[in-house]
Amino acid sequence: MITNEDILNMNFYKKEKFTGSYRGMRYLIRKDSVPEEDIFSATVWRGPYNYDTTPEEEKTTCRFPFTPEGKQQVVDWLNAQWESRKGEWETR
Repeated sequence: MITNEDILNMNFYKKEKFTGSYRGMRYLIRKDSVPEEDIFSATVWRGPYNYDTTPEEEKTTCRFPFTPEGKQQVVDWLNAQWESRKGEWETR
């Protein structure tokens, strides 16, 4: 299970993106901007390949507010993605 502490602190995302993996599921978290606000953008895909070499159609992305609550929503979404697609992640 991915925890809030696993995906680092809010200040990290102001300058960097974060990639990680959990039991076959790869993920990328970064700060993006849409008109008038900053957001978290979280993307998951099946390993072992990295973000740049994985076709777009094999990635799933969701966006959340760039707030502490939004960061927790990212964690909850990542865990839900892993749980609901467990067979997909574990096939490689």
